[in-house]
Amino acid sequence: MAAAPVTRFRWFARFVIPPGAVAVAAGLAFLAAVSLVDYPVSRLAPQAAASLELLDHNGNLLRSLPVRGGGRATWIGLGQVAPSVILATLASEDRRFFEHRGVDARAVLRALWLDLRAGRARSGASTLTMQLVRMVEPQPRGLANKMREAVLALRLERALDKQQILEQYLNRAYYGNGAFGIEQAARHYFGKPASALGLAEGALLAILPRAPTAYDPKRHLLAALARRAHVLDLLAERGLVTREDRQQAEVTALAFTFSAPDPGLAPHFCDWVLAGLTPAQRAHGGPLRTTLDLDLQRDLERAVQTHVDERHALGLREAGAVMLEPATGAVLAMVGSPEYGGLAGQLNITTTPRHPGSALKPFLYALAIESGDTPATVVFDVADVKSEWHPGREVREHGPARYREALAGSYNLAAVHVLERVGVENLLDRLRTAGLGPLAGTAADYRLGLALGSAKVRLVDLAAAYGFLVNRGMVERARGVGSPAEPVRLFDERVSWLVMDMLADADARRQVFGAELPVDLPFPVAIKTGTSGGFADTVAVGATREVIVAAWAGSFDGSGTRGSLAMWSAAPLVRAGLLAMASRRPLTLPPRPDGIVTREVCRLSGMRPGPHCATKSEFFLAGKEPTDTCTWHRLRNGRVTVEFPSELAAWVARRGRETPR
Repeated sequence: MAAAPVTRFRWFARFVIPPGAVAVAAGLAFLAAVSLVDYPVSRLAPQAAASLELLDHNGNLLRSLPVRGGGRATWIGLGQVAPSVILATLASEDRRFFEHRGVDARAVLRALWLDLRAGRARSGASTLTMQLVRMVEPQPRGLANKMREAVLALRLERALDKQQILEQYLNRAYYGNGAFGIEQAARHYFGKPASALGLAEGALLAILPRAPTAYDPKRHLLAALARRAHVLDLLAERGLVTREDRQQAEVTALAFTFSAPDPGLAPHFCDWVLAGLTPAQRAHGGPLRTTLDLDLQRDLERAVQTHVDERHALGLREAGAVMLEPATGAVLAMVGSPEYGGLAGQLNITTTPRHPGSALKPFLYALAIESGDTPATVVFDVADVKSEWHPGREVREHGPARYREALAGSYNLAAVHVLERVGVENLLDRLRTAGLGPLAGTAADYRLGLALGSAKVRLVDLAAAYGFLVNRGMVERARGVGSPAEPVRLFDERVSWLVMDMLADADARRQVFGAELPVDLPFPVAIKTGTSGGFADTVAVGATREVIVAAWAGSFDGSGTRGSLAMWSAAPLVRAGLLAMASRRPLTLPPRPDGIVTREVCRLSGMRPGPHCATKSEFFLAGKEPTDTCTWHRLRNGRVTVEFPSELAAWVARRGRETPR
């Protein structure tokens, strides 16, 4: 009689207890997985979901860059989302969002029933929280990953409240056509912020994350409207909107904008900054503050466009300019071309290697003064003195010239002879130290033409390198983001000051260029221009302690500017940039450092003046003052005459009585 109960117990022990124990163990494991491990909320940082946003140094948005998948996103608070969007999103995606703890058991059972009836998986029963988990950590579809999503969703609901989860979802959801997050979706589809969306617009956007392609209003508007009508019905049935509001939403005309990607503000600058970012920096997302001053940028853009328009008849088709702080290398404005659109416009002339012409001469003369010469040292600007360089064409001669006049007046023959003194290799090394590059090859590749700009350099690097003139001989590399790097010592502070003073000498400049120049300004500034052979490139750089402005003008194809020198092609843009900065703060040059002395010299020979010399005051490094008295001026038969060195005999014969005294 006792066999039956024993048999039933054995059957129960064999077939019921083990599966039950497994189920209990699985349940306990599931509870432990949910309760004992916290969700890593660091993964929910807004920067990880937001587009990379380039800002100017005042926080103005310049450009919003795509996030993973090629879209754009802008993170906003839940309070910045129209209520209609929130209501429609919950109606469409998770009606019991505020009732469950991350997993909706009723929805799971309903999904299982529907799947069994259909004989295949149809409904995933994913709550809005589970969808958020999938957005943050995408995984392939499948039962195992569905269980994982459920565990993570339950953990997530312990870490964040419902409002925070809803904000995360609305900012991460993909709304199609490259729009991540409700803010970018609102701006792309309707040209307005998410806070300004009406019920008709909000309900349409709310359905897009469910099937961004199938409900794409660009291609499947009828399907999108049908799904929207269903959501509007749900809102009305639950009393979340009135029947009148629901009816009005359905008949409201939708004013789509379908905005195209905008290159944003300061496009050449943004391109330059992005090219310098590491992959990790680009992928990080969020705001990235740059060095740009948007107000200065706009001033410079207007100046470039106006200048090109005014001088187009002279063959000047393109121009560009850059402004930066010499002490920090911070680029304040960058205009790569008059217009950004088109193939030519997207070329950034400030970052494209071009011939700088005579704009390299300040480095040459600084090297010569460093080696023992002075601003009063005389160089022969004549074609037939002993030299390895032959121009191959007639070049204007100026005869004997002190360094001050030779540099300020940009005498070409003089520069070649000075380069012969200091050596091509030495100048090439110093230019590389200054950050001008890549300058590949050897001195033999450039030869003496290096003094006249045979190398190609980038305008932005040239502007930064000019910083040695006004930054105590130091150079800060140009930068658009981050902190200044360690500055590079290019020349001694006193040598740098002497070269700066030579370039700021308006009287010395006028001997060649004349009066009423574009670079004549109501404040002191060190200026140098450069014109390449054939007038294909014209360059000008102006430097003060507060800002350096460098400009290029010409034509990208190298066709030239019909004989227009840089003083008239590029220098007006430097003037415009300097005046724009001067309207914001005073512009100054560095004070004379210790170790600089003043002496009178003969205007012609640069020596200590004799009794018959016209004199000029000149600056010298202490200990480098001229010691020899002028031997050029002599009194013969009661008349002052000039006896030039023998190397100038042919030049004297050519000049005759016009020879200076």
